[in-house]
Amino acid sequence: MILFVCTGNICRSPMGEALLRYRLTGAGADHPVASAGTHAMDGGPASGHGIEVLADRGIDLTGHRSRHLDAGLVDGADLIVAMSRQHEAVVGRLDPMARGRTFLAGEVARLGGQVGPPVDDEGLRDWATRLDGARGGHMTTGRVADEVADPYGENRDAYEQTANRLDGLCSALARLLSPPA
Repeated sequence: MILFVCTGNICRSPMGEALLRYRLTGAGADHPVASAGTHAMDGGPASGHGIEVLADRGIDLTGHRSRHLDAGLVDGADLIVAMSRQHEAVVGRLDPMARGRTFLAGEVARLGGQVGPPVDDEGLRDWATRLDGARGGHMTTGRVADEVADPYGENRDAYEQTANRLDGLCSALARLLSPPA
């Protein structure tokens, strides 16, 4: 499973989850995708602006319900896509062994471009290990530029910018994780 992580699980991570699922489905790939928040209250809907900007792209986010990130979700995830370095840190505190498969959104796309798609029958967790190896063997956090800004409380334009950024990153990730044409 690919797990997107943000703070409240009402803006960035559900948008990332929905965009990646949409891109993977369109490319004929079948990887489970989920999302959670480090400070989420279980059962809350996605933000109104998030629902609107994804609806403009033909993606329905109205059924999303927030959930709190826990150790079980982290353990079950093969690849964890964090929106900020703070989210990466929370994942690492929940499960120190998950650090090697946790990446910032921009980092996973950037490193994926370096290592290429999964090879043969390589699973997502093994591919994440190769991504981790591309970090250079040290456990550094990703670059600030790899983070995705939080649009919470902002206007619709901020959500549009976030959706554009996430869509670009999810498109790149879907290309890497899709079967060859």
